[in-house]
Amino acid sequence: MGKISFFLLWIGIVLLPVEVYGKKKPKADFSHVEQSIQALLSEIRETKDDSLAIRLHRDIEDILVETLVFHDAFMYHFDSLKWIGKLFAPGKDFRIINWNHSSRDGSFSYFSLMVLPGKKDEPNTVFRFTEMKDSIYRPEFQQLDLNKWLGCLYYTITPKKRGKDGTKYYALLGFDLHNQKTRKKYIEILSFDENGNPQFGAPILEMNHWTKNRVIFEYSAHISMYLEYNRLRRRIEMDHLAPPMPYLVGYYEYYEPDQFRDALKFKRGKWKHIKDIEKPKDTKVKKRLLPKPSKSSRRISEEELFKQLNTEKPVNE
Repeated sequence: MGKISFFLLWIGIVLLPVEVYGKKKPKADFSHVEQSIQALLSEIRETKDDSLAIRLHRDIEDILVETLVFHDAFMYHFDSLKWIGKLFAPGKDFRIINWNHSSRDGSFSYFSLMVLPGKKDEPNTVFRFTEMKDSIYRPEFQQLDLNKWLGCLYYTITPKKRGKDGTKYYALLGFDLHNQKTRKKYIEILSFDENGNPQFGAPILEMNHWTKNRVIFEYSAHISMYLEYNRLRRRIEMDHLAPPMPYLVGYYEYYEPDQFRDALKFKRGKWKHIKDIEKPKDTKVKKRLLPKPSKSSRRISEEELFKQLNTEKPVNE
């Protein structure tokens, strides 16, 4: 990483005279960083050694961490990195950069960084997530932090204010390819402690008569599940999942959407469960604002997933 650090320092030295003596501050250009990451991604795709691939992914993390601390890097879109998802929180409160690795045994590993913008020209704060899903017992009822993260690809961020002080809680919708049999989707609650450190799992989700830290949906890998934030109705909407036969309860590789759809509505500081929501009557007037349901017969590919993540729109499978 010494070469990368030297390169980033060189960027600062080159831009400084232009910034001081020029009339306008130069537009940030981190294209050389993108090229370095592209080279690593190409090497990952070519290797058959998963342990080597994970080390290369860690190198990508290191490059991004050293790059994203630069103030101008916060708004840089990294458009050429098609296989890495980039997502801004509303109001540009923070951004999340995440991606995954598909192992030869059918499992998936996830990598994620969170960037908080620095004030004026101050450096940004970069947080690195550490996936530890295999060691988390009953994750729906656990409060987690950056060192104990479930691992997924986030595609929607919805902030809500709670309490007299107006503390923000962010509902993150995430997608986990999981394995060859099942997929998972998450409703995660993100908040920040008094020191500004991210925390996952505030207990403000009321689902099926339980107060949960997060909601986890698991279903067949051969279908897709609708989970989106409806901006018109101001609620999270989701397919209701169920097995086709009662004796398959608990066998999630058979779970699929039935004819019902549920929702979560933010009321009095909590996300409240609403069963069997009705379709809006004003679909003709507000049709373009409504998220489109997915086709359950169609599986999403990783290429399609990252294409939609990079457009910073909710993922429609």
